[in-house]
Amino acid sequence: MKTAVYAGSFDPITLGHVDVIKRAAKVFDGVLVVVSVNTSKHAMFSIDEREKMIKEALVGISNVKVMQSNELTVRFALDHGAKFLVRGVRGSNDIDSEMAIADLNEQLNDKIQTIFLPTNPKYRALSSSMIKEIAKFHGDITGMVPKNVAVALSSKFN
Repeated sequence: MKTAVYAGSFDPITLGHVDVIKRAAKVFDGVLVVVSVNTSKHAMFSIDEREKMIKEALVGISNVKVMQSNELTVRFALDHGAKFLVRGVRGSNDIDSEMAIADLNEQLNDKIQTIFLPTNPKYRALSSSMIKEIAKFHGDITGMVPKNVAVALSSKFN
């Protein structure tokens, strides 16, 4: 069975993330969506809130499982029988940073391969940070995040 890990802070999950997950689910037998803590960022939503939002956004995708982790992604992958890491890339800036991370991951464990999926063009401008900024000033985030996330963001800023 080919299992992949798609890890991120997902604060919050966007439709760009959802698109990458759906496409990865078509390629792999199983996809583990791993909600992690980014120590360089202050999260708006708790890890439990993010996990819940992601599970709600991915209902109906049978080969996807959402989990939490506070360990290195490559270690998590090995512990859960995954041999692939999936990363979505929006453009050249993402490629540069993701390549550096992939290189480090390979140094940590060369049994894990990183697979890059280009982001759907309609989601390339999206980032969780930008969406939070738009929501903070009561902008319309329809078409950027799942409906449950839009509701959660609205409640944070009202």
